[in-house]
Amino acid sequence: MAKMSPECGNPLEEWTLRKTGSPCGPDSLAPFHLQRLRAAIERAGRTSPFYRKLLASFPPLFPRTLEEYGRLPFTCPGDIAEDPMEFLAVPQDTVARIVTARTSGTSGNPKRVFFSGGDLSDTTDMFSEGMRNLAGDGSKVMIILPGKRPGSVGDLLVQSLRAGSVPLLCPFSGEGPVLKKIDEERPDCLVGPPSWVISLARHPLGKAGKCLSSVLLCSDFIPESLELGIKSSWGCSVYRHYGMTETGYGGALSCSLGPGMHLMEGNFYFEIVHPETGDPVPEGGEGEIIVTPLLLEGTPLLRYRTGDRGMIIPGKCPCGSSLRRMKVRGRYSNGLDLPGGILPLADLDETLFSLPWLGGYEVRREHDSFALTVKGYPLPGERADVYTLRNETERKLAFLPQLNGSLPEITILLHPDGEQLILPAKRIVYSS
Repeated sequence: MAKMSPECGNPLEEWTLRKTGSPCGPDSLAPFHLQRLRAAIERAGRTSPFYRKLLASFPPLFPRTLEEYGRLPFTCPGDIAEDPMEFLAVPQDTVARIVTARTSGTSGNPKRVFFSGGDLSDTTDMFSEGMRNLAGDGSKVMIILPGKRPGSVGDLLVQSLRAGSVPLLCPFSGEGPVLKKIDEERPDCLVGPPSWVISLARHPLGKAGKCLSSVLLCSDFIPESLELGIKSSWGCSVYRHYGMTETGYGGALSCSLGPGMHLMEGNFYFEIVHPETGDPVPEGGEGEIIVTPLLLEGTPLLRYRTGDRGMIIPGKCPCGSSLRRMKVRGRYSNGLDLPGGILPLADLDETLFSLPWLGGYEVRREHDSFALTVKGYPLPGERADVYTLRNETERKLAFLPQLNGSLPEITILLHPDGEQLILPAKRIVYSS
């Protein structure tokens, strides 16, 4: 088996080498991916009614090359939502967990995704490797994710922590209670969605988080301005995770040195394609992220359209790893259709979270305009009146060309009222 490059401190590199037996460059992993894709196609065609029909016209040894794999039609979220049972590929009595999630950007049927015991085991294995850089032996890890149900993402993360680590499962119940728990327990690491974590970091009681050595952001798009805000408030290392329910919560994880996130190449095959033509996009170009989980048993997926905008970053990471890196730019469907053009939610995120006092926001969409509600946590010693903060917000928004000079109605909620009237999970609300 190949050995890890001695200058690389990325645990995913060693983990990928163990799983693939190959060095981690894209060319050297091509034979492994081709072999695993053939196995995934054979298994899906044999066990999943949806893929049995889809693959009927393809030859037994398909694909002969990775380029040929690109001939396979995409699988879309709507396909799962239309008939989840068509994707079920294991006996129902062996299903260990069923997750129901609404298809982003639609009002149609929700998706139901099935996981076998092996799928959940693979997820805990991925989580365990990913946490090695964040939480050493004896570390306290606070997890502000849903975790009461067996097999939920928070529960799987608890199971993944190495012996000696202390998991602190603390589902989000408001900034005050969570920060009180942080102050009492003094955790070394915090795991949670970005909008929740920034709301904690910028809260007037947020200094409790200065005990943290590392933070892992997950479950949502992560603006760079938000990441910088957490680093500024707590002085800790910040890591990014990319995954979704349909992939068993895995996909990519950042290191502490380079931009983007390293792909978990041993469990997934990623492609970047043009969102309209489906043609492959060269390295460094932006397009839609397509993923094929190589090991999923309950709900296998081939060439799954994530709806996420991203790119493969050229070159080797400063951490020394040869694993490919991916930059994610939010979802294509998350945005505001305004007279001046489509305003991606990712751009609005980057703009608003660059305000050092902003703890969260909500957009209410009304016809061809929108109203903005912002939760404000002014810095100690600075003016805290709503007029000053509204003016600062307007100056930031004025740089967005899609607004075409027409600023939204802005409501500023100051602490403590902001805690009561707006949740930290920023979102777009469409008026009826």
